[in-house]
Amino acid sequence: MSTESTGAAEPGAAAAGPSEPPTATPSTTASADAPVSADAPASVDAPDAPDAPASAEASDAPDAPSDAPDAPSDAPTTEGFEHVEVLAVGEEPARRKRKFGVGAMFLTAVVAGPVIGGVIGYGIQASRPATPLPELAAVKLSYPAERIDAKALAAAGPQPLNIDGDLRELLIKRPDGTEDDSMGSNGWMSAADVARTFGNSAEQFSTLLSGGFRRQANVSWISGDVKYRVSLRQYRPESVHEVMSGMSPRRSDLSLSKFAGNDESMVMVSTKPYKYARSSEEYYWGGAVARKGTVLMSIEVFAKNPVDRSQLEDIAKRQWERLA
Repeated sequence: MSTESTGAAEPGAAAAGPSEPPTATPSTTASADAPVSADAPASVDAPDAPDAPASAEASDAPDAPSDAPDAPSDAPTTEGFEHVEVLAVGEEPARRKRKFGVGAMFLTAVVAGPVIGGVIGYGIQASRPATPLPELAAVKLSYPAERIDAKALAAAGPQPLNIDGDLRELLIKRPDGTEDDSMGSNGWMSAADVARTFGNSAEQFSTLLSGGFRRQANVSWISGDVKYRVSLRQYRPESVHEVMSGMSPRRSDLSLSKFAGNDESMVMVSTKPYKYARSSEEYYWGGAVARKGTVLMSIEVFAKNPVDRSQLEDIAKRQWERLA
């Protein structure tokens, strides 16, 4: 007959109870340390351990609420840190994998597209048979049997324009019985020499240089009280048309006409007197202009009385014939 009370719990029963309070853990350890006879059969109940009353008290304790925590009371509290990742000492955090975004995909397509296309195109072209190149053909050189005269060859070729040579050779000659005008600067004239013949010399000098002036040749003479000046002025090809259009008269006191044989010519005669620069002396003016390639022909007459138009036209016609 067993001496255990009906309310006593079997050894190990306290650990199996799901609702047993935390105080049942020491009793399980105490019963495990009690001496057990090695000869006793496994089915015979072991004698009560000295700490059995503690187990009985634990069994008589009221049931703990079902929502009581199973962790011991000295465990660290993790309230409010449910999502905090606890790392062991020396352990590195896991790195997030970068996502392959739309921009990276577009850049990859832009870079890889031409490369892949070039590789495919090269493969297609390399698989085609080579196209043979045409044979080289050159005209066989031939030499004349006799020596060629250099002068005859130059004469047979295109001749240069006469205006590309010495302009002084194209000027008409000073009429006999006339006086040489030393103030007319006969022969070659620079841009500064031409500008000094005008009252506004500085302005004229700038206009000549910006207008493509190259060179000028003059011949001048005096007959009685009339001064004559014939000029051949050459410009750069891209400037001559603009200069010619700028020579159109802008005064209303000029009588205009053309000399025979040149529809692009212009003869101008003043109907009232002018005054020289920085002088009170009056004069009548007459002029004629025409163009031959890049050379402008200019004839000027300064007289105390109205200019003879027929005489001016005759000089202009003779000078034009030397250019043509």
